[in-house]
Amino acid sequence: FVFARAGQGARPAPDFLFFSPLQRTARAMTTGCPSDPASIDVSAADLHAHLAALCKRVVGEAGGDPAWKAVDLADVEVCPISGGITNMLYRVGPKEGSSTGAVRVLARVFGKAGDVVCDRQQENATFAVLSEAGFGPKLHGLFGNGRLEGWLEGRRPLEALEMLQTQPVDFQSLNAARLADVHERCTAKAGTEVWAQLREWIRLGKEVSFPDDPAKAEKLKLADPFPRFEVELDALEDLLPSPKNGHGAQLLENFAGPARRARELLYEQRFCHLDLLSGNIMYSEASGDVRFIDWEYAANCYVGLDVANHFNAVPESCLVLENTFDVDRYYPGRDLQLRWLKAYFETRSVDVDTELLEELLKVVLEFSLLAELRWVIWSVVQAGSSPVDFDYLEYCIMRFEQGYVKYKAWRDAGRRP
Repeated sequence: FVFARAGQGARPAPDFLFFSPLQRTARAMTTGCPSDPASIDVSAADLHAHLAALCKRVVGEAGGDPAWKAVDLADVEVCPISGGITNMLYRVGPKEGSSTGAVRVLARVFGKAGDVVCDRQQENATFAVLSEAGFGPKLHGLFGNGRLEGWLEGRRPLEALEMLQTQPVDFQSLNAARLADVHERCTAKAGTEVWAQLREWIRLGKEVSFPDDPAKAEKLKLADPFPRFEVELDALEDLLPSPKNGHGAQLLENFAGPARRARELLYEQRFCHLDLLSGNIMYSEASGDVRFIDWEYAANCYVGLDVANHFNAVPESCLVLENTFDVDRYYPGRDLQLRWLKAYFETRSVDVDTELLEELLKVVLEFSLLAELRWVIWSVVQAGSSPVDFDYLEYCIMRFEQGYVKYKAWRDAGRRP
């Protein structure tokens, strides 16, 4: 089978008081933005008609878009967007050759499995902040079980191998600079605390069982997730910044010089995407830049985790090539990592010399352990809650044995081979 993964959000949700002024504004925006209480049943025979009518009501009538308000539904087409295994995505807009003038809209129907590990109100509020600040598509409106977003015209997702490309288009530097810009300027407050999130996922994962499915029950036994994954997480909580060590403050006492400086830079907490695989990076040939989409996993956490997760996402993205998860082949090599880090810190106006770059490589590799284990634990939770025909348990075993274990060996050796 072919593996693919789509984004979801994260919980627990923050209390409203923990939101920044901009985030509170966003919550007010989502409260007052165009909306419709209707929920979309993606299994309905007349799904496309329902989506077209929904866009007319929300974008046109409630949102005041004159073209959508006047559009004849017979002139609207709905096209499913493939690739997701959690949310269902549809492009809704005028048919080819239509003169309606209505803009195309992305209809995102939330998957029920995502409700297990995400707070949709929080996700919508975060999306509103990103949209307002220019980091995300336009928020057209909300509906009972989803969101209507602006369609990014003239952009396409990166191909898997383009994540490693430096010419003729230097996607490595483009991606690094864009993420640096997010970390530097985005003031959103997602509210999610990564360690608390992972503990909650472990709690949910321990409840997963398959009394009526012997094959899945046997595969869950083979995965042997708990307490094994929990023990690994305990060790990482000591190795990496966490509430247990003052978010890295106590760890810094053990280092000096470039080793300390590298950790100071990567332990910094900023608004992070945390799911930058190729499908979530949209490139425009006309403007020569990239934009990020699908912020469901976004959190305020350590920039090192965001960088490491982006590196880990390369072999994940390359699963589509030969249905093979090969970190030796696709995890960015030393030269590519150095190139990426230079572009990232240059965008953030941080001077990095050769000695500091060497230390940064070591710390990123430590964060790669947490980034990988996060998706491993996520897979167990999804295996017990998602109705999608996808082998989450096989995915879990693959990411742990061929990803996490390999990164751990690299870390113990002091570097990626």
